[in-house]
Amino acid sequence: MGNTYAREDSVESSGRSSRSSSILRKYSKSLRCKDTESISKSSAVEDECNNECESDRDGTETREKEEGEAEEEEEEEEEETSDVEKDGGPPPQLTEEQKETLKRTWKIIETNVARVGVVLFMGLFETHPDVQEVFTPFRGLPMEEVQQSKELRSHALRVMGFVEKAVRRLDHPEKLTPLIRECGRNHCHYGAQAQHIELVGPQFLQAIKPALEDEWTEEVEAAWDLLMKNIAYAMKKAMIEESK
Repeated sequence: MGNTYAREDSVESSGRSSRSSSILRKYSKSLRCKDTESISKSSAVEDECNNECESDRDGTETREKEEGEAEEEEEEEEEETSDVEKDGGPPPQLTEEQKETLKRTWKIIETNVARVGVVLFMGLFETHPDVQEVFTPFRGLPMEEVQQSKELRSHALRVMGFVEKAVRRLDHPEKLTPLIRECGRNHCHYGAQAQHIELVGPQFLQAIKPALEDEWTEEVEAAWDLLMKNIAYAMKKAMIEESK
């Protein structure tokens, strides 16, 4: 009996142990499945976060690049803006009275136009030697030789001829503006710098003052000064546009 009970206990115990082992294996398998599922979910979440982070970084880098390019374009535009524009835009337009003053006094100036033109460029080269270097025929020459140069007289006559055309077109801005802009584009191809253009006006006034003698007044000076400033502004703007 004792042995029989012992065997029955042993069998029962063995059965319970087997069932327990089976339950443990199932539980363990269930845990492993849940852990795997949890890990998979965690990995998926992590991958999603990584993708979102990468997307954010890509978006940020793209925005920063676009903003940087926009800033560079703005800086280039600012650098290309002429000094006249930075100082507040174009100068005032000539009044009808000033136009009549220019027409009247030009008739006096043109009687000795070649001499006035030479005086203009001699004064320009003396005060700004770097401008002389722009002109190939005069580069490195002493002022005495430049003054006697046929090339200087020829160029001076062309410049004074341009002023004559400008005066004749004072009442026709649709013709005057293209004339000045074309002159600016041509100077750009000659190698002249935009900042050199505004140097001509003051020297022009100094050159015409002796020729006008008693006709020289504050009103005459103001009229010619304003014309030179308008010409310089339009020429410089055309040169900047041409050099882009």
